[in-house]
Amino acid sequence: MTLNDACLTGTVLRDELIIDAHTHMGPWYNFHVPEEGTAASMVHAMDLVGIDTVIASPHIAIGPDWRQGNEDVAAAAGEFPGRILPFVTVNPNYSREQVEAEIARWEKETGVLAFKLHPSCHGRRASDQGYFPVYEYADAHSLPILSHCWDGDSCGGTSTVNGLAGMFPNVSFIIGHSASSWEVMHAAALEATRRENVYLDLTGSRLLRGLLEEMVRRVGAHRVLLGTDMPFIDPRPGLGRVLRADLSDDDKRLILGLNAKRVFGL
Repeated sequence: MTLNDACLTGTVLRDELIIDAHTHMGPWYNFHVPEEGTAASMVHAMDLVGIDTVIASPHIAIGPDWRQGNEDVAAAAGEFPGRILPFVTVNPNYSREQVEAEIARWEKETGVLAFKLHPSCHGRRASDQGYFPVYEYADAHSLPILSHCWDGDSCGGTSTVNGLAGMFPNVSFIIGHSASSWEVMHAAALEATRRENVYLDLTGSRLLRGLLEEMVRRVGAHRVLLGTDMPFIDPRPGLGRVLRADLSDDDKRLILGLNAKRVFGL
């Protein structure tokens, strides 16, 4: 059975590796999040469609309390080992010493898998010095960084990513929401073609016909990661976009999970 046929027949993909590399957790102030976005509700949704693992940054982490968010996702990872993995989120509005202390805490307690940044929520550009402890640590440890945007002004902005990717060549820079519009996709794909350590993720609420296929044509399936924004957004449409795409099953498997396994060292 092809992946397309599995989608059309509602077959849960138990034998395929599916890693959702862009999720959150918990409520958000201006969205309805079913069941308050608890870790248990997310795992239930994952089981319904065959998602093996998600990498999460709680809404509270990108919003009012980054430290509490890091604690919450660490607890969720402990409750659901292998199903929920934590991003470490930092807020550049705090001092370098405070940011470094937060990184050191999670290095000691759980190990640091990856970082999540949100320049828009933080009101800072990605090039702000407040983020540099993250870039320096990630470069020293060859870790990925997912950012909601890379210019601090709009979702999908990429005006600083190439400069950072050149400065920190051991970091895998993931441009979140790269598939949110044709304009954003073209800009993000251009960034990815300039640097081998820049990747694109599919998170977004608009599923535009043909966009994924064009993204793969531009940058290759090996540079694209599945992301759904769960529980902010139901994961099923985002997963279906990949399963139904006019791509080979081998390319789909890269996007569904094999790329994330490689990039995140899983």
